[in-house]
Amino acid sequence: MSNQDRTYQTVANTANKSITHAGLRLPPNTLATSSSNDSYSTIWLKQLFCGGIAGACAKTVTAPLSRIAMLYQVHSLVSTKGKVNPNYAEGVLDAGKKIIQREGPLAFWRGNGTSCLHRFPYSAINFFVYEKAFVSLERFGEDEGSCWSAGRRFLAGATAGSSAVIFCYPLDLIRTRLTTQQPATPQAYKGITHAFVKIIQKEGVFGLYEGLGTTLCVAVPSFSISYMVYGSLKEYVLDDERFNNFRRIDSNGHMSLNALATLGIGAFAGGLTALVTYPVDVTRRRLQIQSQYVDPSKRLGALEHINRIIRIEGTLGLYRGITPELLKVVPFVGTMFGVYEILREYFNLRNG
Repeated sequence: MSNQDRTYQTVANTANKSITHAGLRLPPNTLATSSSNDSYSTIWLKQLFCGGIAGACAKTVTAPLSRIAMLYQVHSLVSTKGKVNPNYAEGVLDAGKKIIQREGPLAFWRGNGTSCLHRFPYSAINFFVYEKAFVSLERFGEDEGSCWSAGRRFLAGATAGSSAVIFCYPLDLIRTRLTTQQPATPQAYKGITHAFVKIIQKEGVFGLYEGLGTTLCVAVPSFSISYMVYGSLKEYVLDDERFNNFRRIDSNGHMSLNALATLGIGAFAGGLTALVTYPVDVTRRRLQIQSQYVDPSKRLGALEHINRIIRIEGTLGLYRGITPELLKVVPFVGTMFGVYEILREYFNLRNG
């Protein structure tokens, strides 16, 4: 056995005693201790900060593809030409050119301020609640590599996703409307505050939560599948000696995945999740914006939207915009988990 193999084996034996959070190799007391003996509140704030910054960075990097995907999702609802040509454009590159010609290159980041304002608390709560829930579920079993290990990730992901969605939903709805609205129209909002006030005036407080049920139907399976697949694959790579080339020992002495492995596993988990949940995501986007463009007497529910899409656009209409969505998944998940791990290592969030 080479010296490198002996080093990895020693670290692996130590790492196997820890708990895997969000697919990230963290000791059981990560949320409660650090090498600097910080207080509980300080460590929790660091944890929330790491998750929030990771989400905001990932959102900014992938904002152009995110906007293109969203415009595909709602085009047939907001455009007068939607019934004739339900596609926003003939392809991703064509869509990009269309946005630049109509609104300029900065339009790719339209609504990104709202996106980051939403994504920071959303991602922060998501990571934090996930890790707390994962630790709490330990009492029901703690064997890594077992079905229960994957089940814990699934349940913790569902809890985290639900909590983040409910807390941050009004910002998500406003972000969607700002991103998809047609410029220079009577319904156009001037900004976050203007949108917030106008929605309450026109639709009431509950208007800020329109489509919440459908969004939860996306978020719960999305985060459950994502955390379960990402965490299980990462645990497998970290524990199997055949993947030495995809592992590294960080500055705190913990074994972790290298950048290539993080991107690859994240891309697979994100892509699988997107394929499963995308039709519901298309539906919830339409529910979020229909109040802007559709008369109250003609507004549809979730199932009615699905039936309408299938009837007018065919089954593939439920996957309208899936190409830019899948292209977005690779850099988004890679950036989010990559930044999260870098910040966690920087703040030395580990067992003292």
